[in-house]
Amino acid sequence: MKGEQPRIMLLMDTNRAYERGLLRGVLRYSRLHGPLSFWRKQHVVSGGPRRISLKMIREWRPDGIIWREGYCTLDIKSLGVPTVFAPYRAPDPQLLNVVSGDAAIGAKVVDHFLRRGFRHFAYYSHSDSLYFSRARRAAFTTGVQQAGCEVSYCCRDETPDVAAWLGAQSFPLGLMVATDDCAADCYAAAREAGLAIPQDLAIIGVGNDELICDFAIPPLSSVGMNTEHAGYEAARALIDMIEGRAPGRDIVCDACEVTERPSTSVLAVEDRVIASAIQFIRSRLGENLHVEDVVRAMPVSRRALYTRFKLAVGRSIYDEIRLAKMDYAARMLTDTDMSIAAIAEKLGYGDAKNLARVFRHAKGLPPLKYR
Repeated sequence: MKGEQPRIMLLMDTNRAYERGLLRGVLRYSRLHGPLSFWRKQHVVSGGPRRISLKMIREWRPDGIIWREGYCTLDIKSLGVPTVFAPYRAPDPQLLNVVSGDAAIGAKVVDHFLRRGFRHFAYYSHSDSLYFSRARRAAFTTGVQQAGCEVSYCCRDETPDVAAWLGAQSFPLGLMVATDDCAADCYAAAREAGLAIPQDLAIIGVGNDELICDFAIPPLSSVGMNTEHAGYEAARALIDMIEGRAPGRDIVCDACEVTERPSTSVLAVEDRVIASAIQFIRSRLGENLHVEDVVRAMPVSRRALYTRFKLAVGRSIYDEIRLAKMDYAARMLTDTDMSIAAIAEKLGYGDAKNLARVFRHAKGLPPLKYR
């Protein structure tokens, strides 16, 4: 290997945001620590083969392979080449796997719905054979049950009449779907059942694939995943294996925040004054908002507002503002280049140290590490 560019074969499609994110991470690693030499299948119209074979792979002589399950059905392990595996159905105990952080994904969806006042929940998946779908369902169910509620479950493989299943639920319903792709079934079923999105049925997907989410009507809210970081770590681990070092633990593709779009732009709060107060808070996230600002904007007394808010939402106005500010800070950290000090000043925390203390308590990581 010394003096040579490692030859990395990338066996994955690019028609989904998940795979594209992994590839961006691999490329970033190559730019920082490479260069690496890559092989990717060319499209047929560009002269590429319709199918790849083990013979073709051997002829290219890869030093390492990053393989997304479903791309091909070949016995890749028989090649004896260092391989990082990104599974659909189940991680492979004989390989280093890239897996999704499903416990955190489910928890973020639960939190998103609970903070909007939902008390009825459901989960939908195409198939129960996918490891991540089972894990996301388990995490979602656990979080909902801890809040004193129950979850209805539907799998298309077992319950083909999704419209009938949706129509039998209690409303307003907070529905988590295993992936963004799954939402198409639920949108169609909602129309068939005469349900309005998001008024009757609020939907959150997983993956934050913008082409899928933005083409949905109304656009789909979704939990993002840090696929670029996972791809970077996959490339680093693969080089370690190529150079004879132990591969370490499976790589976890961490959950990001929920990107809210119109499919969840509703509050399942019967008290209209409290719903207006929450909407007032959300509309001013980028401001130095205080409890007094909310009190002045609402047509009830301070004591009535405090009591009704705690009864409807389960927390104080102050806590709601703090959580909303931390959601805003998280988006600024991941979606912009704004400095932590500038974010702190914008949100009224004075300096980066004060923001870091509150942010770490809310998100579990200090701002710089979160970014």
